[in-house]
Amino acid sequence: MKLLLIQPPQYYHGKSRKPNFFPIGIGYIAGALAGAGVDFEVLDIYANQYSNEEVAEKIKSVNFDIVGISAMSTQYSYVRWLTSILRRVNKNAEIILGGALASFSYETVLRNTETDICVIGEGEKTVVELIQNLGAPEKVNGVCFKRGNELKATPAREYIKNLDKIAYPGYGSFPMDIYLNNSFVIGYPRKVSAINIISGRGCPFGCNYCSKVLKGRRLRSIDNVIDELKHLKEKYGINGVFFNDELITLHKDRVYELCDKIAPLGFKWNCQGRVGTVDLKMLKYMKNSGCTAVGYGIESGSQTILDNMNKGATVKQAEETLRDTLRAGLEPIVQVMFGYPGETETTIQETIDFFNRVGHPGDEFSPVTPLPGTELWNYTLKAGLIKDEKEFLEKLDGGYMPDAPVLVNYTSFSDTDYDLIRKETEKKIRGNYYKKHPLFFLSKYFLILKDSVRLYGYKITLMKIVNKLSHRIGDGGK
Repeated sequence: MKLLLIQPPQYYHGKSRKPNFFPIGIGYIAGALAGAGVDFEVLDIYANQYSNEEVAEKIKSVNFDIVGISAMSTQYSYVRWLTSILRRVNKNAEIILGGALASFSYETVLRNTETDICVIGEGEKTVVELIQNLGAPEKVNGVCFKRGNELKATPAREYIKNLDKIAYPGYGSFPMDIYLNNSFVIGYPRKVSAINIISGRGCPFGCNYCSKVLKGRRLRSIDNVIDELKHLKEKYGINGVFFNDELITLHKDRVYELCDKIAPLGFKWNCQGRVGTVDLKMLKYMKNSGCTAVGYGIESGSQTILDNMNKGATVKQAEETLRDTLRAGLEPIVQVMFGYPGETETTIQETIDFFNRVGHPGDEFSPVTPLPGTELWNYTLKAGLIKDEKEFLEKLDGGYMPDAPVLVNYTSFSDTDYDLIRKETEKKIRGNYYKKHPLFFLSKYFLILKDSVRLYGYKITLMKIVNKLSHRIGDGGK
């Protein structure tokens, strides 16, 4: 019995994103399959950047009885095409889909693609049990499957309580040289061999726009995380890491322990934080252990919008967090949205004023996109702004990226004005920063000359120099 494990590409307006992040979800599935002694092969379309024609030829050349695919909601159209090819090559193959697409849109997937089974939630145990019960998915918890024209769902699967007992991702089954050649560490100007890993699963907060396959928060022990990093360093020469956790700064004691134990490895590292969970002392400690950048979902400079998002954070907290991050010498990776329900000219001006007070040039604003599984998605359906999930998913390949098309307009602006106002907002924020930090204006042209993989390091280095020269890093540009 042979299983073909497939990682689809991450298409974005018809172009595949560079493979600079290891596909950790399907990586864990590979680790679980290897541990269970399952005979499998990986077809990594994402890493190899295969064309559709090449994928079709690869599938024809492989013998398989079962197929496992991991996909996000933005990959629906590709999954529909991919499963049609798989079915054409092997009409009897069992096609299993996991990931956010399967968890939140299983009905649409099962009715409109050649997928046989959708795995809901964590897949490590579920996939192994499906293989052990081939042809009898009703015996396996945490799945939805086809039975003729009907869809059947089994009871939900319990979360894995002890994450230390999960096998490491099956790195050896993937073309690691490709991922490492495309890797980088934000906030560090030199090339490093970096990998993304997780130290925990889930997030305890309930932001309305966030699509979370896993609820709550479960943590690996820091020793278990460090052992994995040591293994990666020894086997692949890794010297950088990006923690993929939705939130790594929740528990300060744990952050300090991580810093103490990662520092001897000499790694440069990034992570995702949250406003209000860090302070200057901790950020400096992170910096001294090799951290170069921390991501924050700032989302908006308007308290009205933050409250509408159920963000559980304040504008004041965001200001303090960004200032402390800059003071600590770290790059704040700023994530911002535009057009959330309630967005008006007033809330837009509040966001412009926010970045002006903080003394930060901001970043590109991502148009708000409702994703299946979120409260925003439910709101959008009730408001009648989405009438057909299948039709919406077919348009979603751009996801929530800054220049993605506006799929749902929650504002009173016309669709044409929406994008013009969004770009004008970005321009005003940068213009305000350039006026107070004229030397940074040169960075716009300096960065154009550099490869995008290394932009972040040069950007933050120049930002720190400029801020120090203008004596503004301490007071946020005032």
